[in-house]
Amino acid sequence: MLKLVIEEITSHLKCIDVDEETVATFKKYLKQASKIFICGFGESELIGKAFASRLKGLDFNVFVITETIVPAINENDVLVAISGAGDTEPTLTTAKKAKENGAKIVTITSFSDSPLAKISDLVVEIPGRIKAKTKDYIERRVSGEYEPMTPFGALFEISTRIFIEGIIAELVED
Repeated sequence: MLKLVIEEITSHLKCIDVDEETVATFKKYLKQASKIFICGFGESELIGKAFASRLKGLDFNVFVITETIVPAINENDVLVAISGAGDTEPTLTTAKKAKENGAKIVTITSFSDSPLAKISDLVVEIPGRIKAKTKDYIERRVSGEYEPMTPFGALFEISTRIFIEGIIAELVED
């Protein structure tokens, strides 16, 4: 089973195709931001925290929305919202408020037609999530609704983690 999972992940990673313009815009937003905010829920939050840690190591002014001390998000700030489904609460609510406050929104999701993607300035589409029967994250987890071989959206999270490491590598090179 382990070999099958590794093969599925490896095969999936080879299918990810984020164009150079999207990568360049993402990097530009990060470099120009006064503050960078990261949000996600569940495993997406963990991936976001890893991204925040890597950005902090490059001296970016970065905050994770769920931490206890977070300043207000305003114009000249960027929110990176990570949500496989693209409709997970409270990520969607956070993005809406950030948008109201004038921040740029970068969404990393599997669905470019999701509510989160629709309000974003930039969408990075990372495949890996299935269309859920229910929007509620906790209900999906409790009911066991997940993809075979890589449960709980793991293909999305693993792929997103690798994508953000690529962004970090490019930022180091700049």
